[in-house]
Amino acid sequence: MTGRALQERRLRIWSRDPHCAACGRLVAMHEFELDHIVALTNGGADMDENCQVLCIVEPDACHRRKTQADLGRST
Repeated sequence: MTGRALQERRLRIWSRDPHCAACGRLVAMHEFELDHIVALTNGGADMDENCQVLCIVEPDACHRRKTQADLGRST
């Protein structure tokens, strides 16, 4: 998903809950990545129900840590 459809999904998911699903930090629209709860590479579905907000702000950077874990890499 790209472009307008992706931006609309980001807004929908963030509007549902604007907190990082991992650390609970309240994040602004520019402070998160839309994350698939079950990664697409691990068979997850590309649907809203499989998406969550994860922060990209250090020191937590929850999205980076989860991506590494999804790929089987240590952080």
